[in-house]
Amino acid sequence: MERNVLNEIEAGYAQFTKKQKKLADFMRENIHSIPFLSIVELGEKTEVSPASITRFTRELGYNGYAEFQKSVSDLVRRDVVPMRELKSSITSDGEEDILEGMIERNVDSLRKLYGEGLKESLYEASELVGTGRRVYITAARSSFCVAYYLYFMLKEFMDCVELLSEGLGDISNKLQFITPEDVLIAVSYERYTRATYNIVSYLNEAGSKIIAITDSYSSPIALKADCVLLARQAPDTYSFVNAMTVANALIAAVGRRDRERSLERMKRQDEIAIEYGLYL
Repeated sequence: MERNVLNEIEAGYAQFTKKQKKLADFMRENIHSIPFLSIVELGEKTEVSPASITRFTRELGYNGYAEFQKSVSDLVRRDVVPMRELKSSITSDGEEDILEGMIERNVDSLRKLYGEGLKESLYEASELVGTGRRVYITAARSSFCVAYYLYFMLKEFMDCVELLSEGLGDISNKLQFITPEDVLIAVSYERYTRATYNIVSYLNEAGSKIIAITDSYSSPIALKADCVLLARQAPDTYSFVNAMTVANALIAAVGRRDRERSLERMKRQDEIAIEYGLYL
């Protein structure tokens, strides 16, 4: 029988010490981040010593943090969030107009998206992108749609944008030229992928600035980011409408930093596209 870490934490919660409850609360709220956190990093986030974390995992019946972390990885691997939300929509009873319901949930989510914190972070991100030597963009799986859209649109008026994806085959060639003057925009949503995390970690170690578009300040890429653009999905839909809205705002903010130059480059892009017959 497969173990469920969350159930084990819940079962023993009443008997935990104050420090253990603090650790358990963090784990329950950030379960998808645990596979990416070393015991030292987890200790820093929770202000609980590695020794106490080890004792806690052993009290739960594990040999230590490594085995506990492996069990968490197995759990989140089974919990595929997009599929869970899709199944919920498919199995939902009632006569609800599906299209109208989706629109209403997305509109409500967008209304809740705006805030001074996000506004300030967007400005900071646009400054980082606008002043970076090169701008790299990365994501994987369902998040890749947002990353590719960002790449495609920024390329309209910037010649220093690169898309990083393990599936493109030349990622190692691009990574060897990374410098501290470069900027990485990473898009990652629950369930977080190791491929994106590895790229973020590499550029973070190289001293590059990291911008994270994600759903939690405690997501793996947010923990290593210099600037976090928090854009949670609309509830019950796993919709990327918030992430795409933030992406559009970032594109516009970067373009406005030098309006004349941006518009001139976009005009030239259109002329080339028409000249080569790209459009019908």
